[in-house]
Amino acid sequence: MPETAVVVVIPACEEAASIGAIVAGCRAFAARVIVVDDGSRDATAARAAAAGAEVIRNPRRRGKGAALWRGFTAALSGRADWIATLDGDGQHRAEDLPRLLAVAKRAPHHIVIGSRRASPLPAPRSRRVANRVADFWISWAAGHPIADSQCGFRVYPASLFPLLAARRRWPSGFAFESALLIEAANAGYLTIAVDVPALYGGASQRASHFRPVADVTRIVLVVAARLLARGFSPRRLWRSLTLPKERA
Repeated sequence: MPETAVVVVIPACEEAASIGAIVAGCRAFAARVIVVDDGSRDATAARAAAAGAEVIRNPRRRGKGAALWRGFTAALSGRADWIATLDGDGQHRAEDLPRLLAVAKRAPHHIVIGSRRASPLPAPRSRRVANRVADFWISWAAGHPIADSQCGFRVYPASLFPLLAARRRWPSGFAFESALLIEAANAGYLTIAVDVPALYGGASQRASHFRPVADVTRIVLVVAARLLARGFSPRRLWRSLTLPKERA
C-alpha cells in the first residue's frame, strides 16, 4: 500500500520570525508544505521558500479564509490524502502533527482539531471568552459539540473538499474555518479533538491578527445566517449541548 500523502497548508502574514522553523518542522512529516503568503511586507515568503516550502503569494492581504482556500486548491492539484493546517505564528508545534495524523487515519471521516483547552499556558482572557462564544454557536450550527473551534491546527481528509467545492460563498477572514466546520458536518464529517499545548507570547510570535470582539462578532453573524436558513434547528442545539465531545 503506498505511503499516505500528507500536505501541510500554512496561511501566513508577516511571519518572517517564525515561518522558517515551522516549515522545517512540518517537512519531517509531510510530503509537501505549502505556505500562502497573504500580502506580507516582510521576508515571510523568502524564508518559507528557503526552508523548503512551496510558496504562493497574494499581492495584497485577502484574509485567512481566502489564503487557506487557495492553499487547499494547490494541495489538491497533486496527490493528497490528508491536508493539515497550522498557523504561521509559532502557536502550534510541528512535532504534535503526528498525533493528529494518527487519529485522522483511525477516523477517516472526521476533522481532527488540536484542542488547547488542557494547555497549562492559558490564553489571554479576551481570547478565552471569545473562543467559548464561538464554540457555542458553531457547535449549535454543526449539530455536535466542537472543542476549540477556533484552533487552526487541524487535519482534514482530502475526500471532504470535493463535497465543499460547489458551495458558492465562503467568508474570506477568520470566519472561514467556522463555516467549514459547519458545512463539513452537513456533509457527514464531524470533529475529534486532540489535546495540544498552546504557546503564547514566545519570542518568535508577533501580536495576533485575531481581534476577539470584531472577529467573533463576524463569526457569530456567519453562523447565525446558517442557523436562520434552518429555522434555528432546536434539535441541533440539543445535540450540541448533550452529546459528548469526541476526544482522542
